[in-house]
Amino acid sequence: MNCTLRKWRLSDAGDLATALSNQKVLNNPRDGLPFPYTERDARDYITAMLAADENDTFAYAITIGDRAVGSIGAFRQSNIHRRTAELGYYLAEAYWGRGIMTEAIRQLCGIVFETTDILRIYAEPFAYNTGSRRTLEKAGFTFEGTLKNNAVKNGKVLDMTMYSLTKEPYTLRRLTEAEIPAALSLAWEVFSRYESPVYSPEGTEEFRKCLQDERYLEGIAYYGAFDGQTLIGQIGIRPGKRHICFFFVKGSYHRKGVGTRLFRQLLRDLPDGTITLNSSPYGLPFYQALGFLPTDQEQTVNGIRFTPMEPRDLSQQAGR
Repeated sequence: MNCTLRKWRLSDAGDLATALSNQKVLNNPRDGLPFPYTERDARDYITAMLAADENDTFAYAITIGDRAVGSIGAFRQSNIHRRTAELGYYLAEAYWGRGIMTEAIRQLCGIVFETTDILRIYAEPFAYNTGSRRTLEKAGFTFEGTLKNNAVKNGKVLDMTMYSLTKEPYTLRRLTEAEIPAALSLAWEVFSRYESPVYSPEGTEEFRKCLQDERYLEGIAYYGAFDGQTLIGQIGIRPGKRHICFFFVKGSYHRKGVGTRLFRQLLRDLPDGTITLNSSPYGLPFYQALGFLPTDQEQTVNGIRFTPMEPRDLSQQAGR
């Protein structure tokens, strides 16, 4: 279900009061929200958000069909943390489990990173709140650790968890048809330098032929990483088979997280089902670090050496 973020309106007070007059919802935010939550409480909150400094407070209503069904905000911190913002959110119970909050978090983070100097957005859900934690992971946040005995809520001492999302130094997106030749050129550049030395001449020639074989290339979807206007990395996938191919990063950008970010972007766009790949000898440590395991021994076909692999737990990879 698609959602839209917009600025609060005083006319949203009734919907906001209804959402927050629910103990299940109030069990997860920090203390301070009254119960029952009245329309007057809602109007006071909305008024405060509309009057807040727009460079420090990024507060929005989460709407479905222009009706407010939840709240989300990022709040700039101070002093040495002035380029960091804390994320807070809640959703009316009737809308739980539909992917709405994941989409809302993605939208808000996009707004903040694109329009401000904020570099890092973090959230601290209670450790027991697996739903909120999974939502953050699906939205691209990284789990940083557990904060032991970090809160007292409803009379209980609770652990909290730390999640963060940092501003990407590179742009990631699906490549257009016109950009595919540049991707294939990059693939040959990286292959020639890093892969070809461990291949036979037959294997190198076979790879070169694949890059020119329209039938072989048909149906591959490509994602690219850009440093400014320069393509620095790419990942290809056959969506129907969910098989990765042509996964290469320019040599000068190795070990800078480009490949990991490309892989996670692909998982966020294609979250369901397993993914397979055939790793070259050079790429094997990288794929193992991503969580892939061999499903068979190394094979050689037409001079191409590869190890078939699948991830041990794909559901954990998108946000970590």
